[in-house]
Amino acid sequence: MRRLIFLASLFVAAMAYGQTQRSPDVAPFVTVSAPVFVLNHVRVIDGTGASAREDQAVVIESGKIRSIGPSASFQVAPDTQLLDRAGYSVIPGLVGMHNHLYYNSASSVQVGASGELSEPGFVITAIPFSAPRLYLAAGVTTMRTTGSIEPYADLKVKRRIDANLMPGPKY
Repeated sequence: MRRLIFLASLFVAAMAYGQTQRSPDVAPFVTVSAPVFVLNHVRVIDGTGASAREDQAVVIESGKIRSIGPSASFQVAPDTQLLDRAGYSVIPGLVGMHNHLYYNSASSVQVGASGELSEPGFVITAIPFSAPRLYLAAGVTTMRTTGSIEPYADLKVKRRIDANLMPGPKY
């Protein structure tokens, strides 16, 4: 899981590189700022159902995957940052099709001994700051919200992510 989170963070770094200015909220999440870098000696799981490909080199240029191929046949250009990631796996970014920027507590916690909802009532907490970061850490690079308790907050989060003012999946 640690490796998946690392690779998701590295993907975020690649995507964030395309933006020229990074806000103080985004900069700590960008671990690689080279225009071209290579994830070398990684396992590539492409998501098609094909077998994983071992010992691959993934070339990322200007925030986009330029090529994937065997590490043994890869030629390193002089201006390329080489990251040896033996033992790590790379997967495509996940697309979240049913996501929310809120969290509700379990009803069993909120229902009293009488079987009725206790005070203060059903609790739903908006989490527009942490939810996008958590989705991204789990590998979700694109998401779609499917219900909101604060629709204008969701729209503001989208605008902030698009403007590179906060980290989070594109949506």
